[in-house]
Amino acid sequence: MQIRKLEARNAAAFHALRLEGLRSHSEAFGASFEEEANLTLADVAKRLGSGCVFGGFSDAGYLEGIVGLAQSQSPKIRHIATIWGMFVRPRARGAGLAAALMEAAIAEASADCTSIRLSVVSTNQAALRLYERMGFTTWAVDTEALYVNGVYHDEVLMRRSRS
Repeated sequence: MQIRKLEARNAAAFHALRLEGLRSHSEAFGASFEEEANLTLADVAKRLGSGCVFGGFSDAGYLEGIVGLAQSQSPKIRHIATIWGMFVRPRARGAGLAAALMEAAIAEASADCTSIRLSVVSTNQAALRLYERMGFTTWAVDTEALYVNGVYHDEVLMRRSRS
């Protein structure tokens, strides 16, 4: 697998993979399939052009996993980065792609940030284990954080601080 920052030219592949994740695991994301499906490729390209999203590509060139990284420009919270939108296609799981994507995001954030935060739905045990292995610790649980298809879901709020 090759890990690299996505660019505007990757908009169609990113959008398709993001929609796949939102459709198959709607409880795991704050965004909804419906709202993201309404975005144009120009909107998606603009997001990729102005943000930081890493993609994991197979040897055949297919985008198999993604993770986003956001950093506020506000001086008071510029030291905090947020991981968002992690998703790896089922066929690419178990080969270390999620860890490689997280390593890329952590390395990028570590240049300017002293704290990296993320949230994960409490029922996603595989993701919780991955984030713990990557040095993240739980600092709070947001109960009933998401409401999806008539069901409330708790989110575990995690952080990794530079020592």
